[in-house]
Amino acid sequence: MANARTLLAWLRTAIALIGLGFVVARFGLFLREIGASAGSPASLSASGLSAFVGVGVVLVGVLLAGLATERFLKARKQIESGRFVVDVNLEVIAGVAILAAGLALAGYLVASR
Repeated sequence: MANARTLLAWLRTAIALIGLGFVVARFGLFLREIGASAGSPASLSASGLSAFVGVGVVLVGVLLAGLATERFLKARKQIESGRFVVDVNLEVIAGVAILAAGLALAGYLVASR
């Protein structure tokens, strides 16, 4: 049961990253529309950068969902055989990916100032 709850927690995190990536990708379009209505179009490079960063964050979320599912199946097999081994690779991968996504978002915010 705890294994299933852990999978669901990882999937919630992945869904949050996918949603964040979508918002970031569409943020450039929003900025362009706001600029066009104000009479000064936003830089196309800033909107292109937001799309690139947003797609990257979405892909990190998709990768995280896949890795979490793989981990769930592996842990289930280990639990059923009575030889569960703690594996922290997913936590390390998630931490590095979220760190990279955060740095990319920070870079985007600085570049689109």
